[in-house]
Amino acid sequence: MQDSLTKIKFIILLFYYWGQAIFTHFIPRRLRFKKIDEEIVLITGAGSGLGRILATKLSKSVSHLILWDLNEIGLNETAKLVREEGGSCSTYVVDVSNRHMVYETADRMSKEVGAVSMVINNAGIVNGKELLQLPNDKIVKTFEVNVLAHYWICKAFIPNMMKKNKGHIVTISSVVGFFGASNLSDYAGSKYAATRFHECLQLELLDAGYDGINFTLVCPYFMNTKMFEGAKALILSNQKVEYVADEIIAAIRTNQTHLYLPKPFYIIHTIKSLLPTRSLYALNTAMGGRKAMSDFVGGLRK
Repeated sequence: MQDSLTKIKFIILLFYYWGQAIFTHFIPRRLRFKKIDEEIVLITGAGSGLGRILATKLSKSVSHLILWDLNEIGLNETAKLVREEGGSCSTYVVDVSNRHMVYETADRMSKEVGAVSMVINNAGIVNGKELLQLPNDKIVKTFEVNVLAHYWICKAFIPNMMKKNKGHIVTISSVVGFFGASNLSDYAGSKYAATRFHECLQLELLDAGYDGINFTLVCPYFMNTKMFEGAKALILSNQKVEYVADEIIAAIRTNQTHLYLPKPFYIIHTIKSLLPTRSLYALNTAMGGRKAMSDFVGGLRK
C-alpha cells in the first residue's frame, strides 16, 4: 500500500513540476528576478575572461565581491574595473587546485569579509591537444583545476550556507562535457566530472533538507575569450562573453537550475540519446570536429 502511495505521489509531483515549469516560462524573466543586493559572492578565475565580465556586471547588484585568481596582475585589473563601476570587492591570489590554500584562504576571508553566500566556480584551464600529445602532468592539472577545486571550494563554503539554509552554487561547466570534441579529451572529461559533481551535491543537500541552497549549472559553447582563442565551429560562431555573462546572471537571479548556451543545445542535448551513434559523429563533424581546435592558440584560464 505504501509503495502504491509513493508512486502516486511521484506521478502527481512529476506533472505538477512540469506544469509549473511551463507556466513560469511564460512569465517575463525580469519579473522573476530575486534580490541579490545582500549577497557576498565569490568568483574564481576572476582575473580575466568570463570571470572578469561576471564581476563587473555583478558589481552594482551585490553587496560584496570576492575575487580569486592565480594571476595577481589580472586580478588587480578586475578589481579596478569593479570599483570604477561603484562595486565593493576583495582580492585573493589563490591556486584553486591547492586544497590547503583554498581552506586557509576561506578561513581568512570569514574573518576579513564575512560568510560567502554565493559561489561561482568559474576557474578553468584548457590545453587543446590530442591525448597522445598531452603530458601527464597537464592532464592531472586540468582535473585539479576544473574538477577537484570544486570539491575543496564547496567543502569550505557550504557549511555556512547550511547553517542558514540559504546560498547559491554556480558551476561553469561546458557543453563539451556532454558531447565531447577532438583535442579536448582532458577538458571535456573534467567538465563532465564537474557536471556530475554539481548534480550529486545538489541531490545530497536536498535529501538532507537544505532546499534553500540553490544550484545553477552553466554549460556554454566556445566564447570569444583568450581561453579559446583560435577555436572555431562550422555551424555556431563563438559567443560573445558579455552575452554569456548576462545569461548567467539572469539564470542566477531566477534560480534556474540548468543553462545551456547557445539555446539550440537544449534541443541537441534532449535528442542526443535518441540519435544513432553515426549521427553523433556527423553532428561532431558539422560542429567543426577536429578542425574546431586546429587553429587553437588559447590561454590557460578563463
